[in-house]
Amino acid sequence: MAPCPTYRTPRLLLSGLDSLYVSCTLDVSGSDLDFDELAYLKERVQASGADDFQEVDLGSETFALKPYGKYPYRYILANDVFEVRIAEQLQPSCYVRLYSHGLWLFGLDALWGRFADWCSSLNLIATKPEVVSRADWAFDYHLPCVDFEPDHFVTRADKYPDWSEHSKTQTIAFGKGDTVIRFYNKAAEIAQQSSKAYLFELWDQSEDVWRIEFQARRGRLKHGGIKTIETLKDHQSDLLNNLARVHTTLRRPIKDTNKSRWPLHPLWKQLQRHIDQLPQTGSIADIDPKQSLNWRVLLQSKSIYGMLKGLAVLLTVQGRLPEDPTLSEVIARLEPALSYAGKWVTRPDQAALVSATSFTAMPSANLMPSMSLGN
Repeated sequence: MAPCPTYRTPRLLLSGLDSLYVSCTLDVSGSDLDFDELAYLKERVQASGADDFQEVDLGSETFALKPYGKYPYRYILANDVFEVRIAEQLQPSCYVRLYSHGLWLFGLDALWGRFADWCSSLNLIATKPEVVSRADWAFDYHLPCVDFEPDHFVTRADKYPDWSEHSKTQTIAFGKGDTVIRFYNKAAEIAQQSSKAYLFELWDQSEDVWRIEFQARRGRLKHGGIKTIETLKDHQSDLLNNLARVHTTLRRPIKDTNKSRWPLHPLWKQLQRHIDQLPQTGSIADIDPKQSLNWRVLLQSKSIYGMLKGLAVLLTVQGRLPEDPTLSEVIARLEPALSYAGKWVTRPDQAALVSATSFTAMPSANLMPSMSLGN
């Protein structure tokens, strides 16, 4: 792409949660929801032969009952702010999608509160905490000129598809499955195929608006400590920080073959600054791969320590160790049994050869804390 004739700092127009998918475990058996009536109304819509819907009043909300379901849910209820998929004999019994329209106009707290009020109006009682299965965040920028190309991104993703129209890049996407990052012309998408014209009013313009979108599914959310709505609010900024700093970045090319040493593009700098202004908990370390390895090392160390304590008890009972032995004394007893002729013991016959001479030497220095079961 050709450089912009005059470059201005990208202007952020809108940012926040764009869509949310949540599984809910509800007790439908004692509720006021009439599944026989829903089945009858659904059959009526299907019999009409048209791709239509049946308007139904359920509790505090009015929905369109769709003539189809979506596996494994038999019924789909939708209005302008959320979609509810529900089944009578299934757990989780309910799957909710909070629409972009509702989230931008009312916010997460108000919209989730509205869904909770609907459940209460029908005596639908949650028997377990809800589980967030997917969340999409959007950052919309006014970019009159796009001065970068798909290969200016540095990413950990496996796939880097892009889509162009009339020789102009319209969409760049990275990753699949649990983590997807997209950069695309949102204004052009709305003009061509989307029904989200309300965004024009929120942006106060209808052209040259590009969206950076972060999509995280259950695996990535779980890795970031996100399970419920509350943990989503607590940890979403940490997850976004990781995605915008570790997973994928946009760079400005320089004469260096290592793209990771290229300087950050001004657009990405502003994105990171905006995310930095969100409340942080520090849990970004929890999704750092190095921290994950450190955690596994800690678990292995605890396991080894527990086994050494058990061995200390056995050797003390046999009289091969004094009462209340130290860790160094136990390890000294263990070393002959672990190795033979300078090699790790790998065969039973080797273990038999060292068994007679194992656990004979006694260390003289008390270097480590006590191995007593109270420690």
